[in-house]
Amino acid sequence: MGLEQVLVGATLMLVGSASLSQANQVPVLGIEGVYRGNVGENGGVVHVSPEIRAENGPICGFRIVNTDWGKIPFEIFMKSPENGTAELKARHPLNCEARENYVLTIAAVACNGQISESREIHVTVKDVNEYIPQWGEEEYSGQVEEGEVSDFILRVIATDRDCSPTFGDICQYTISSPDQPFHVDQHGVITNTAPLSAQESRSHVLSVIATDCGGKESSPVLVTISVLPKCQTSWADVSTSMTYIPGTGPQPIFPAAHLTLCPAVCPTAHLETTLTLHTDHVGVGCDRDTYSLASQRKMCGASSQAVELLPAQSEETPWVNNLNTDLGREAGPVYQFDGSNGVIIPESVLSHNLGSEFTISTWMKHEARTNDKHLKEQLVCLADDHRKNRHHTSLFVRNCKLVLLLRRD
Repeated sequence: MGLEQVLVGATLMLVGSASLSQANQVPVLGIEGVYRGNVGENGGVVHVSPEIRAENGPICGFRIVNTDWGKIPFEIFMKSPENGTAELKARHPLNCEARENYVLTIAAVACNGQISESREIHVTVKDVNEYIPQWGEEEYSGQVEEGEVSDFILRVIATDRDCSPTFGDICQYTISSPDQPFHVDQHGVITNTAPLSAQESRSHVLSVIATDCGGKESSPVLVTISVLPKCQTSWADVSTSMTYIPGTGPQPIFPAAHLTLCPAVCPTAHLETTLTLHTDHVGVGCDRDTYSLASQRKMCGASSQAVELLPAQSEETPWVNNLNTDLGREAGPVYQFDGSNGVIIPESVLSHNLGSEFTISTWMKHEARTNDKHLKEQLVCLADDHRKNRHHTSLFVRNCKLVLLLRRD
């Protein structure tokens, strides 16, 4: 009897020791690293690898221990208390375009209240092909020169709002318009496959469709390609003749002239144009040199009352006979003045009282300007005698300006 009692007591002691050991056990999650899972945008069970499992059970539950747990759209359930496994589910549908990845921190809870060390689960939201490609522009346009086969006319670009490359990348562009001499590659670059003629068609209108890598097609976009005539540097709208009516004032010679340049062939930094005028006269050059001053005045509509102050030298014009002349081809005499000489016009030739209205007409060649800004070079001067020397009327050059002084007493 005594031996049995001892054995029974020993058995009781062993059982009690085992119960105490289980009461103090801490659960351990099955991996040392990170769990990885994925779930569709429609929600549901998250497929986690490896399976969520805790040891040193029995396990009574699992917890999400993120500090922002209320913002985490997932919850974890006990799947098998016997095996210590758990299942992660999305609480509502997810939006991959808004957020593609989540990081959760979980821990296992043993039935004795002990909590395991936490582990992370990295969850990826699997994209669903929700959106069709969208174009960056409402319509596109480009141009190509006729006769050329261009390797780049323009590029069309479409984007897709889906978050994954599988559904969010554009895998193909297609020209849906039939029988067009154009090609579009997978990057949206449009080229022509044959030389084009501006005479046959000045523009081509294409319809292009973009397809994402999931197979969804965009709505078509219109692409207009203009065919430019082959560039040639040339003038346009240049008249070959014009008629000038005397007295009508300045007239534009080529008001509608247009110069076409080809910068791709010859870049232009500076332009200089030479204009040569010809007349119907039998002679060469300007035929005005063959007319006398009187004839020129008549042709140009000048007043018949004009008085020549510097006429040709003769016995009747003694005031100009001592002047030096320029022997040129001009129709009338050209006199030289150096600042020290001059002439006094007799009052019999022109009244020194010019009246309230008069016109002065002159032709002058002038040397380079002087450094003296106050020097006056008189062309015509009506003044008092030498005692007063007041200028009543004066046409002079000063500081590279032609000035008319008119004093009304």
